Amino acid sequence: MHEDNPLPQGELPLGLEAAPTPAVEHGKRPALLAFLASNRRQILTMGLTGACLLWGSWTTHKLLSLEQRVTTIRKVALADLVRDYVQAEARSGATPDQITAETSAYIKALNLAVARHAAQGEILLLSNAVVAGDVPDITPRVRDEVTASLAKPALSQSPAAQMQQFFDAKGADHGSSK
Repeated sequence: MHEDNPLPQGELPLGLEAAPTPAVEHGKRPALLAFLASNRRQILTMGLTGACLLWGSWTTHKLLSLEQRVTTIRKVALADLVRDYVQAEARSGATPDQITAETSAYIKALNLAVARHAAQGEILLLSNAVVAGDVPDITPRVRDEVTASLAKPALSQSPAAQMQQFFDAKGADHGSSK
């Protein structure tokens, strides 16, 4: 201490503290780098162990979800569905533009019905591709789903019912020649 200065050396008046010198801050960085350099094997080992644990837990989760998934094989007669629809359209008496639009809507509805079954984990085979074995046929279910999604109810009728409806609507007036 100096005799003319009443404060001890290093203290500031009014409770202010001195800012750390840049030499002290630069001393922390080399210490951290030295620590990392001297322990890089342990740090690398810990990082790889953590990555392996994460990968292992992800893989286990995926394998268990595959194990719980039930896959069923079904057959569907798409050719029969399309053939029945085309025959019904041929007897409908609609204009070619109307038939084209309705056929496009039917094919889209058929594709959506098949996609819904595939999304539920079912494997769908064409009925003529099944050589042997007891594979459940879901053709009637797909037909019902497509019919329900379309606004045209004529597809749910049998050909005999369609013919009777035709004669009732148009043929009754011209059917008798008495």
